[in-house]
Amino acid sequence: MNAGQPVRFVIFAAPRTGSNLLCGLLNAHPDILCHHGLFNPGGVHWARDRRGSGGVAVRDSNPIAFLDSVWASGGDARAVGFKMNRDENDEAADALLRDPDILKILLKRRNRVRTYVSEEVARRTGVWETYDEPVETEIPALRVEAGDLIRHSDLNAAYYAALESSLGATRQDWFETDYEALADRGEMTQILAFLGIEASSTLPATSYKCGPADLGAVVENFDELARALAGTALLEDLYRSDAPELQCHLFTPQEQH
Repeated sequence: MNAGQPVRFVIFAAPRTGSNLLCGLLNAHPDILCHHGLFNPGGVHWARDRRGSGGVAVRDSNPIAFLDSVWASGGDARAVGFKMNRDENDEAADALLRDPDILKILLKRRNRVRTYVSEEVARRTGVWETYDEPVETEIPALRVEAGDLIRHSDLNAAYYAALESSLGATRQDWFETDYEALADRGEMTQILAFLGIEASSTLPATSYKCGPADLGAVVENFDELARALAGTALLEDLYRSDAPELQCHLFTPQEQH
């Protein structure tokens, strides 16, 4: 990386693991420009306070040139990045993984059952993110088959394992975090430090939860699913409470240095 150029970073995540929350928190920092899902198949999702140039056709016709335009979009920002979800543009993902000058954050979610249910709810309602104020969305009742849940969990596990294998083979460091840890001020301080940025006094959350607070109220075959998951690690996830809604991070003067 040349002196004077901003730090470049990418957040690798599976769907419904808190990537919009993390993007919003990072973008709230005055020294960071963090776009959202720039390679989302449904559109180019720039940072909510910025608009870049080039739509889906431009992006997909030349992903590498598009990446160059992203890195040049930062203005005076000291760090520029975006999120990349599982199963998005392979050419771009490969270029990002091979470049050791691009810092990598791997974002996971501990609760695999909630990850799956949240993704299914989003598919059925069409609501993938909510900004500015919470939106009341009727969450449909879901029948969750244990086999589908296990396959989904295995798919995400294989995705992260492939990322780690690729980065390990090229001797690159990365920062691993998870959705449940984002509410921890110390965790955010470490993420910022990884990017070479000091903690800011206030990092407001700009997105709101879309998933159900009570799985039992949404999963119509909850008891049946519990019996089917007996003896698996997923059973604990079924009963585990979700992380609380995050409003903002407030850093003390001591934490800012």
